[in-house]
Amino acid sequence: MKSLGLMCVAAIAASMVMAQEKIAVVNMVDLVRFHPSRERDRKLMQDTEKDFQSRLDKQRDRFEELREEYEKAVKEARSPALNEKARNDAEEKAMRHRDVLAEADRDLRQEMQKLQRELGDLDSRLLRQVTGDIREILTKFAQEGEYRVILDGTTMAYHDPALDVTDAILKRMGVDPKVRQEEKVKAEKDAAAAATDGK
Repeated sequence: MKSLGLMCVAAIAASMVMAQEKIAVVNMVDLVRFHPSRERDRKLMQDTEKDFQSRLDKQRDRFEELREEYEKAVKEARSPALNEKARNDAEEKAMRHRDVLAEADRDLRQEMQKLQRELGDLDSRLLRQVTGDIREILTKFAQEGEYRVILDGTTMAYHDPALDVTDAILKRMGVDPKVRQEEKVKAEKDAAAAATDGK
């Protein structure tokens, strides 16, 4: 009974200490979205994707040329005007074209997969740089403001809006918090318009 009382006292003391700890909440999605380098990163991704698409288009064009050559060779091999030796030669030629076409198809698929991986890796690297920068800013903010914990509000079911310091972090990143509010208002208008159009 005595130990139960001590445990209750300890729990109450711990909750009182926690109540005195400074806690803040941020919207990490918004911090990433409005980070100053995200626009540059988006442009880099678009340019890289455009370059990759150009490379794939060239490879597709070559594949189409090879397919036309194969179809032409098959048509020649089926010509009723050919004698048996000429038909055999034409069939062998068509088979060689088929093998080259199959290899070109494999190469095209592999190149597509490789470029998709490279694009995904680039996006991940850029995102890691942004989140690393945000963590540094959050750490400095927490140390200066003596916050014990800064939580990501996007992963929480509820938090008191008074705990949200997202705008303060945006300012430290050199971003006007009005941009975030304007984006929120625009998204709400777009959602309302979409709901109206859907009826």
